[in-house]
Amino acid sequence: MAPELLTARDIESKYFSRSMRGYSISEVDEFLDRIAEDVQEYALRCVDLERSLARLEEQIKEYDDLKETLQETLLMAQKSAEAKEEAAASQAENLISEARVKAEQIVQDAASAREMERRELIRLKQMKQEFRAEFKALLSRFASLAEGDDEVFSEEEGASL
Repeated sequence: MAPELLTARDIESKYFSRSMRGYSISEVDEFLDRIAEDVQEYALRCVDLERSLARLEEQIKEYDDLKETLQETLLMAQKSAEAKEEAAASQAENLISEARVKAEQIVQDAASAREMERRELIRLKQMKQEFRAEFKALLSRFASLAEGDDEVFSEEEGASL
């Protein structure tokens, strides 16, 4: 089972015990190592999401191409049926009718699949935006923590003088 990832609240609420000259170096190093692992995990997730997004966009393109091909095929079948002799008109009408039903079903299936892929794409984009926002907030907190550490060290140096 993978370890639970740090949250912004974990970082904000982390308390480092004091040693004689400041924070415990080993404790700070350990916490920073954990943060680095989590950031790496976020980066890997981002890459996976980008790959998934590219794959879904390719599938949508394939569905669009299939729809266009089916529409062109249906148009050709209609023109061919009009050119046939009157004796074969009944048979041609039946074939065209069946082809339309099948083509419409395929187009409906493709449209339905495309809509599902579009929703998934939107969901993935939202996840990506949320990840970026969380990552920016995390970086901002790191910066705040780093600036806060400088103030603590400056106060201790001033007190010892």
